[in-house]
Amino acid sequence: MIVIIYVINSVHQEVVNILENIPGITWKAKVHESMKDKSNVPLNQIYKSKVLPQTKQDSKQFTPVDSQEAHSNQNTKVTSKEVPDQWDWVQINPDCIDVVPDMGNCDASAYVSVANTFSNFRCFQGKDADRVEYSAQYHLNCDNQNGCSTGVFILPVWDYITKVGTVPSSCVSYKSGVTGNTGRCPRKCDDGSQLPELVKATKLNYIRPTEDIVEAIKQALMIGPVSTRIQLYEDLYYYESGIYQHVYGNRVNWSACEIVGYGEENGVKFWKVKNVWGREWGENGYFRILMGPSRDYGECEIYYGCYQPEV
Repeated sequence: MIVIIYVINSVHQEVVNILENIPGITWKAKVHESMKDKSNVPLNQIYKSKVLPQTKQDSKQFTPVDSQEAHSNQNTKVTSKEVPDQWDWVQINPDCIDVVPDMGNCDASAYVSVANTFSNFRCFQGKDADRVEYSAQYHLNCDNQNGCSTGVFILPVWDYITKVGTVPSSCVSYKSGVTGNTGRCPRKCDDGSQLPELVKATKLNYIRPTEDIVEAIKQALMIGPVSTRIQLYEDLYYYESGIYQHVYGNRVNWSACEIVGYGEENGVKFWKVKNVWGREWGENGYFRILMGPSRDYGECEIYYGCYQPEV
């Protein structure tokens, strides 16, 4: 057993060594204990480093492919309002937004991330006297669409919160992160008390991928964070700091996350994103990802399905 653990640790460290020696890489890698069982790609899957794209945005329009993420209640249009050069909700309103969730052993990033974003917006709008964390477990158990194995699509989760609603985590706490299983829809709170009235979002706005998607996301961020998802590749498991761009490994799945700001470092533009892997990973639970051009879906297709609720 000791030999096996040593070999596994050596392989992970070798991956980090290779990543850190890729020319032009804009981020630092680290072996995270909680991520060791996630990445299993052999070392010969290392990709060549990407060339950083120009930061000037291309105006060529594109149309999103058909998917269950490609619709919403309302489209968000770009206005002429100027936005600042940088923005970070974690600095502006930490009391409302700086709660980093951890989905644990349940691959339910959409439920965990969406519940967190919904909680943020309720706090921003003063709907709750103090920030209330709303339950990822309640709609994970009750909507009967996905579960711990496929809970990565954010639109069905937002639809559920908009049409049905959810309850506070103080009533139904997140357990699937420990058990790895999807539970049954609860009829009572964890302490046996009656479920409170369900709380809903009033509307869901879709930020359509067009020639102005970068500007549209920036405009939306002036109101609050943006709920989205990315193509998850195995090198993200090793991310420690810096501006992430995919350079290594196979595609794993989609992963839901939350854009909370943007900025520029050493001439490289980035989005600041809250992940669902806890604070021990990345930059205190966040990561910065390359701000790709509008003509594409962005780095790891981050522009593919962007939503913002109204509460």
